[in-house]
Parts: sequence; C-alpha cells; structure tokens
Amino acid sequence: MLAGLHHRDGIKVWACLRTQQMKASLHMSKSGPRDRLRARYDELWSETIGRIRAGRVELDPALEVRVPDQRRGLTVIARPSPAVRQRVAEFLRELRHLEPDHYYYTAPEFHLTVLSLFTATVNPEPFFAQKEHYISAVGSASQKAAPISIEFNGVTASPGTVMIQGFFDNDALNDLRDALRSQLRVRGLAEGVDRRYRLEFDHMTVARFRAPLVESERFATVLEQARGRSFGVTTVRSLSLVENDWYMSHRVTETVKRYRLPHSA
Repeated sequence: MLAGLHHRDGIKVWACLRTQQMKASLHMSKSGPRDRLRARYDELWSETIGRIRAGRVELDPALEVRVPDQRRGLTVIARPSPAVRQRVAEFLRELRHLEPDHYYYTAPEFHLTVLSLFTATVNPEPFFAQKEHYISAVGSASQKAAPISIEFNGVTASPGTVMIQGFFDNDALNDLRDALRSQLRVRGLAEGVDRRYRLEFDHMTVARFRAPLVESERFATVLEQARGRSFGVTTVRSLSLVENDWYMSHRVTETVKRYRLPHSA
C-alpha cells in the first residue's frame, strides 16, 4: 500500500464494521439486504452504546489537535436528498447543543460512500496520475446501474463516530459496487480498493469525537431516542467521483465527474 496514514479512530471504526460483516455473514446468509444491515447495525450499537454512556469514546487524533488533514483520496459517492439533509442537520443541532466540542458534518458534506477507489493517503500522486482511467472505470460501471432507493432510519455508533443507518431492499447498490471493483481490476487499479473492509454498508457518518464527552449519559440517551428516528428516503439517480480528504470536508472535496444513472427521470 502506498504511504497510507490511518488514524487510530479510522482503524478501529472500520475494524468494528469488518467484525460485524463476518459475524452477520455466519447466520444471515439467506436473509435479505435489509435484515443483514439491521443485524450489523444492531450489533455495532450494542457493542458501543455502553462505552459512550461511560464516556469511553475514541478521539480522532487529527481532529483533536485541529490540524488540516493532508490525506487525499478518490471516492465514488452519492448525496442524500434535500429532505434527508434537513432532517439529519436538525438531529445534529440537537447533539451539538448538548456536546458542542465535536466534529459534526455540515449538510454539504453529508454523503453515502459507494466505493473508496483508494484510501485517503498523504501520497496520492501515483493514484491521481491514473485519474483518467478511474474516470473511465466509474463510467463503465455505472452504465447499467438503475436508480437506487435508500431509507435512512435510526442511528448507530462506533467508539469514534455517530452514523445514520441506511437500508435498501435489494442488492442494486452492492451490485454497483461489484461492477466498480470489476472495472478497476481490468484496468489494473484494484490495489487500493477494500483496504479497510469490503464495503457493504449503507450508513452516513455524521459526527466524530475529538474531545472527552462532558454529558456522556445525556448524549447516550439522545442517541437511544433516535434509534428509530426516520430521516427519510433518497432515490440515488446520480453518482459523483470526488477528490477528498479523510473527512470529505466541504472546503477540500472537489468533484471530478458526475454520472447520471441510466433510466433516471
């Protein structure tokens, strides 16, 4: 791998998610996508909420010292609908009012990761040199993809983050991810894919811890009250290939190319 800089929180968050994948696959192999996602989110929640209530959260080192992130990557993302963005922003205002000293994503930063083409690194130049090939790979993979409906409902958490749960009822999104992986392989670009874990989740990360919790009990209670909160439905009709830092910061993220999915109205 090329000079990747993984911060402590990133490694542990994705390790948690990988663990959920492995456990769920043992007993949910015949279930539908929604059931598999629910089992993974629930298990991640049950392993984390006690830590949050006790104030034992993982602080993001880069965010803790408030230094600009120098890592850059290429990612295929989808944006939630305006209605979903509004509801998520309202929820984050509640969290920020209670615990203001953490990193809360802004509405322009809300996103669903379709696939990270390579993990953000301090040495992205060898990857960026292949940018035209990445653009071509995403274009080829998206040619047969139909619009994808995603329901955002409830929250889950890891020791370092708060996430909005996403659900889908068929395998269209994961089929698109597999098509992307295939197109990257045939172009010799698969080295950086699935470095952290094989992406099959559908969540949005919306907050990261960068200081000790002051009101850990109350914070945990607010999260628990949002476990069944509806944030709305998004129909993904287009994808964006973006250059980004680890946090998909609005000030840094640049759109390389947008792809409209076939059959979109």
